[in-house]
Amino acid sequence: YLLPDDDKATKHKTAVVKKSVNPQWNHPFIFSGLYPQDIKNVCLELTIWDKEAFSSNIFLGGVRLNSGSGVSHGKNVDWMDSRGEEQRLWQRMIDSPGASIEGILMLRSSMAKWKL
Repeated sequence: YLLPDDDKATKHKTAVVKKSVNPQWNHPFIFSGLYPQDIKNVCLELTIWDKEAFSSNIFLGGVRLNSGSGVSHGKNVDWMDSRGEEQRLWQRMIDSPGASIEGILMLRSSMAKWKL
């Protein structure tokens, strides 16, 4: 998801990687209508799920990429909570518009909001 997005219009899904204990996703996401000046106000939230055929999907982890400012469009928000490597990767993307950026991030065990 690209937050803020209350109606989840920015939800993108990758293909399911079947029968792999070490899946890789090399899937480009394109978000239309986003301008460079919007970047400081948005958050890219990525989650990984184990898709189960006959039961509920299992949350494996996720990351949030943003400035870590705690603020979006002048309002305090709890989902602008990136820090450490999440924040550094986001800054590398901002510093290199139009370029592909690779990084390795530890998954959060919960997408509960971090206290700033």
